[in-house]
Order: sequence, then structure tokens, then C-alpha cells
Amino acid sequence: MTSATNEPTTIGEAYLRPTAYLDSDHPVVVSVARALTDGATTDTERLGRIYHYVRDIPYDVLASFRYLAAGESAASDVLSHGVAFCMGKASSFVALSRASHIPARIAFQALDAPHMEFISPQVRTLWGGPVGRPLPWHSLGEAYLGGRWIKLDATIDPPTAASLGKPYTVAYDGITDIPTVEGPVLHENGSYADYPAEVARWYEHVAHAVLEALDSPAAHQRVATDDQLWKGPDPDLVRVRAVQRSDSSRA
Repeated sequence: MTSATNEPTTIGEAYLRPTAYLDSDHPVVVSVARALTDGATTDTERLGRIYHYVRDIPYDVLASFRYLAAGESAASDVLSHGVAFCMGKASSFVALSRASHIPARIAFQALDAPHMEFISPQVRTLWGGPVGRPLPWHSLGEAYLGGRWIKLDATIDPPTAASLGKPYTVAYDGITDIPTVEGPVLHENGSYADYPAEVARWYEHVAHAVLEALDSPAAHQRVATDDQLWKGPDPDLVRVRAVQRSDSSRA
């Protein structure tokens, strides 16, 4: 994890690089990025087109879990399937931004969303549990524009947000953060140059558990009551391992 106070040259090097999850050099990502930004004359305009495109991808957790459980976790996979939840929305936003030469990174927040209105009903009965659980690793994108990082949450498509009475209240201007509409932020879980492996593996594990639960009443009960599963990885551990990986890559 790198602070937003770094010099622009460092920001460019760290946050323009393709990774396994943020595969900004993949032909699918490059093609979409070029089509979106064709004719745009400023980074503000380019980023706006990317943000609106990703925001408008249909939001569906269960459909996304099906391809995630099949091992398709890269941004190019998300764009190929054309449906996503927060993990894929954030990853594709960052990958498209990097493919357009705009530094970008992944950010995480824990959200208080006890009703989980946006989550597929089948998943909601598992994740919510008897009293409602938080969303511990909500993913969103950040872009470096105009000398500062801005948070741009593109998770929920506008028709879905409006239909559930939680429309977006902030419009993109390239300056103002756009917060999630899913619920209040309990705490920030950091910002990263790559999607942390621990968080990605957790989401993949959750996807497998949900699909198993939908096929078995016994598994459904086990998954629905597994508080540890829904808690996700420890944020401090994720930060430490991200620093270790960063140090190792520079060695």
C-alpha cells in the first residue's frame, strides 16, 4: 500500500502497472478502454467515461459468484461477462483507468448495510444471518487526477439504485468523491496498488460456499451461521502482507 502523498513519478510507476487481477494489458481491457476514451481530450473526460461505463454494468452478486467460483477473477473476465459486484466493478474500473494511462488503485471499506437490499435474495439470506452482518470488504476504485486521489464508487447501476430508493446524489466532476449508496462507512480498510490476494481468495471462498449452500439444505445452514466466513480477512494482516509483497518486488 502506498500513500497518496508520494511523488507523481512514484504514483505513475506503482499505479499504472498491470497485475493478474488488474490486467490492464489484456486485449479485452485495452479494446474497451480505447473505445470508451476515443475522442476524449482530457483525463477528466476519459475517467468520466470509464466511471460511467463501469457504474452502468449490471450489478448481480450471484451471477458474479458463479464465474468467480470458476476461477475467473481478472478485470478482463468481468468485462467479458458484463455483470459484476463490487470486486469486479472496482477491478475493471482500475484496469480500464490504467489502460488509459490514468493512475488508479483499489480501495476498501467496511459498510453498515444490515438490509443488504442490493444483494441477490439467495445470497442475502446467507450473508445477512439472524441479525445482519456488515459488508467487511466493500471494494471501490480510486483514481489520481488533478494532483489528488478521488474515490469513485461505481458498484450499483443507477436503475437498481433508484428502484431501491437509494439513488446517487453526487455527479461525476473529476474532483468530488462519489460514495457508495449501499450504506454508511464503518471504517476504511486501506488502498492498494493490486487487489490483495487475501481478499480475492476470501471472495472466491465465499462464492464457492454460497453455491454449495444453494444446492444443499445442510450446507445452507452451515454457511448461514458461519460468522467467521463472513467476517473476511483481518485488515491489519492484509496491510502487512501487502507491504511484504511490495518490499519483495523491489528487492
